[in-house]
Amino acid sequence: MAAELKSAPSAPDEMRAERRRSPQSRRLSIAGALLSAAALPLVVTGCTITPTVSPDNVASAAEDALEQEVGVRPSIDCGDEAIPLTEGTEVECELTDEQTGDVYDANVTLSDIKDGKYHVYVKVGEQSKTDS
Repeated sequence: MAAELKSAPSAPDEMRAERRRSPQSRRLSIAGALLSAAALPLVVTGCTITPTVSPDNVASAAEDALEQEVGVRPSIDCGDEAIPLTEGTEVECELTDEQTGDVYDANVTLSDIKDGKYHVYVKVGEQSKTDS
Protein backbone atom coordinates (compact mmCIF):
# COMPACT_ATOMS: atom_id res chain seq x y z
CA MET A 1 0.00 0.00 0.00
CA ALA A 2 1.53 3.21 -1.15
CA ALA A 3 0.82 6.42 0.68
CA GLU A 4 0.45 9.61 -1.27
CA LEU A 5 2.28 12.50 0.23
CA LYS A 6 1.34 16.08 -0.48
CA SER A 7 3.78 18.75 0.31
CA ALA A 8 2.78 22.09 1.73
CA PRO A 9 4.88 25.21 1.43
CA SER A 10 7.46 25.12 4.10
CA ALA A 11 8.62 27.90 6.31
CA PRO A 12 12.17 27.72 4.90
CA ASP A 13 10.78 28.53 1.41
CA GLU A 14 9.08 31.65 2.78
CA MET A 15 12.22 32.59 4.64
CA ARG A 16 14.26 32.24 1.45
CA ALA A 17 11.88 34.59 -0.35
CA GLU A 18 12.24 37.08 2.48
CA ARG A 19 16.01 36.82 2.31
CA ARG A 20 15.93 37.67 -1.39
CA ARG A 21 14.88 41.24 -0.59
CA SER A 22 17.75 43.60 -0.74
CA PRO A 23 18.75 45.62 2.32
CA GLN A 24 17.85 48.76 0.36
CA SER A 25 14.31 47.46 -0.24
CA ARG A 26 13.87 46.81 3.50
CA ARG A 27 15.11 50.33 4.29
CA LEU A 28 12.57 51.82 1.89
CA SER A 29 9.77 49.81 3.50
CA ILE A 30 10.81 50.94 6.97
CA ALA A 31 11.18 54.55 5.80
CA GLY A 32 7.70 54.43 4.24
CA ALA A 33 6.21 53.06 7.45
CA LEU A 34 7.90 55.77 9.50
CA LEU A 35 6.67 58.50 7.15
CA SER A 36 3.13 57.13 7.34
CA ALA A 37 3.31 57.01 11.12
CA ALA A 38 4.70 60.56 11.25
CA ALA A 39 1.94 61.88 8.97
CA LEU A 40 -0.88 60.40 11.05
CA PRO A 41 -0.62 62.86 13.96
CA LEU A 42 -0.65 65.74 11.48
CA VAL A 43 -3.86 64.49 9.94
CA VAL A 44 -5.48 63.91 13.31
CA THR A 45 -4.38 67.22 14.82
CA GLY A 46 -5.14 69.10 11.61
CA CYS A 47 -8.85 68.51 12.16
CA THR A 48 -10.28 70.71 14.84
CA ILE A 49 -13.86 70.61 15.87
CA THR A 50 -15.40 73.91 16.89
CA PRO A 51 -18.06 73.39 19.53
CA THR A 52 -21.44 74.89 18.79
CA VAL A 53 -24.42 76.07 20.78
CA SER A 54 -28.05 76.01 19.71
CA PRO A 55 -29.68 79.29 18.68
CA ASP A 56 -32.42 78.62 21.24
CA ASN A 57 -29.84 78.52 24.05
CA VAL A 58 -28.26 81.79 22.88
CA ALA A 59 -31.71 83.41 22.61
CA SER A 60 -32.63 82.23 26.11
CA ALA A 61 -29.37 83.59 27.56
CA ALA A 62 -30.01 86.93 25.84
CA GLU A 63 -33.59 87.01 27.16
CA ASP A 64 -32.29 86.33 30.69
CA ALA A 65 -29.70 89.12 30.42
CA LEU A 66 -32.23 91.69 29.19
CA GLU A 67 -34.81 90.65 31.77
CA GLN A 68 -32.26 91.24 34.53
CA GLU A 69 -31.36 94.63 33.07
CA VAL A 70 -34.79 96.08 32.23
CA GLY A 71 -37.17 93.98 34.34
CA VAL A 72 -39.24 92.71 31.39
CA ARG A 73 -38.53 89.49 29.51
CA PRO A 74 -38.53 89.96 25.73
CA SER A 75 -38.86 87.21 23.14
CA ILE A 76 -35.68 86.68 21.08
CA ASP A 77 -35.24 84.56 17.95
CA CYS A 78 -31.70 83.75 16.80
CA GLY A 79 -32.57 81.60 13.80
CA ASP A 80 -32.19 77.88 13.23
CA GLU A 81 -28.48 77.24 12.61
CA ALA A 82 -25.96 76.06 15.21
CA ILE A 83 -23.75 78.89 16.44
CA PRO A 84 -19.96 78.45 16.78
CA LEU A 85 -18.99 78.69 20.43
CA THR A 86 -15.96 80.91 19.92
CA GLU A 87 -14.91 84.14 21.58
CA GLY A 88 -16.47 87.18 19.93
CA THR A 89 -19.03 85.34 17.80
CA GLU A 90 -21.76 87.77 16.82
CA VAL A 91 -25.27 86.53 16.18
CA GLU A 92 -27.97 88.54 14.45
CA CYS A 93 -31.23 87.95 16.28
CA GLU A 94 -34.66 89.55 16.43
CA LEU A 95 -36.21 90.81 19.64
CA THR A 96 -39.98 91.06 19.95
CA ASP A 97 -41.44 93.34 22.62
CA GLU A 98 -44.24 91.17 23.96
CA GLN A 99 -46.22 94.19 25.21
CA THR A 100 -46.26 96.16 21.93
CA GLY A 101 -45.46 93.50 19.32
CA ASP A 102 -42.63 95.69 17.98
CA VAL A 103 -39.66 93.82 16.49
CA TYR A 104 -36.06 95.06 16.85
CA ASP A 105 -32.69 93.89 15.60
CA ALA A 106 -30.67 92.38 18.45
CA ASN A 107 -26.96 91.72 18.08
CA VAL A 108 -25.79 89.08 20.57
CA THR A 109 -22.05 88.65 21.16
CA LEU A 110 -20.60 85.59 22.93
CA SER A 111 -17.75 86.14 25.37
CA ASP A 112 -15.91 84.62 28.35
CA ILE A 113 -16.22 81.12 26.89
CA LYS A 114 -14.96 78.35 29.13
CA ASP A 115 -15.94 74.68 29.36
CA GLY A 116 -19.07 75.20 27.25
CA LYS A 117 -20.29 78.14 29.32
CA TYR A 118 -20.45 81.69 28.01
CA HIS A 119 -21.70 85.21 28.62
CA VAL A 120 -23.77 87.24 26.22
CA TYR A 121 -23.72 90.93 25.43
CA VAL A 122 -26.92 92.13 23.76
CA LYS A 123 -27.22 95.31 21.73
CA VAL A 124 -30.79 96.12 20.71
CA GLY A 125 -31.45 98.33 17.70
CA GLU A 126 -32.96 101.73 18.42
CA GLN A 127 -35.53 101.66 15.62
CA SER A 128 -38.39 99.16 15.53
CA LYS A 129 -38.45 97.11 12.34
CA THR A 130 -42.25 97.22 12.40
CA ASP A 131 -42.25 101.05 12.08
CA SER A 132 -40.59 100.90 8.66
